[in-house]
Amino acid sequence: MSASKDTLVAWQDDFGLGLTEIDDQHKSLFDLINRLWAAVVGRADTAEMMAILAELEHYTLSHFAAEETFMRVIDYPGFAEHKKAHEAFVGRLGEEKKSILAGKHFSLEMLRFLKDWLINHIMVMDRAYAEVHAASKQPKSMFSRLFQRFF
Repeated sequence: MSASKDTLVAWQDDFGLGLTEIDDQHKSLFDLINRLWAAVVGRADTAEMMAILAELEHYTLSHFAAEETFMRVIDYPGFAEHKKAHEAFVGRLGEEKKSILAGKHFSLEMLRFLKDWLINHIMVMDRAYAEVHAASKQPKSMFSRLFQRFF
C-alpha cells in the first residue's frame, strides 16, 4: 500500500467484509481519499480541496448511517462504541475543514490519519460486526434444530 503519484491507498481483497454494499462503499471512501491525495500532489486550490473534503464528509455520513442501520438490524452488541468512533472521525473531518477555511493548508498528517483510520476501522471494528452477522447466518445443526422445535 505504498503511495504513488496517483494513489495513497489501494483497496485489497483482505479489506472485504463479505457484505457487498458495505465493501463497495468502503471502496468509494478509498477513491475519495485518493482524490484528496491527488489534489495535494497537484497543489489544488482551497476551493477544490474544500469541495473534495465536503464530498468525503457527505459520503462518510451516508456510509456511517448505512453501517449503523445494519448494526441495529443485526442487534450488534458493539454498536455504541462503533458509533462513537464514527462521530470522532466526522469531528476530525470538521476540524480539518475549519483549519483550511482559516487559511491553513490541508495537512499531510490528515491524509495519513484518513488512510490509517479507514484501514484500521475496516479491519478491526467493521470486521467485528461482519463476523457477528456471519455467525448469525450459520445453519444450525440438526441437534439444535430439534431442541428449538421442542422449546
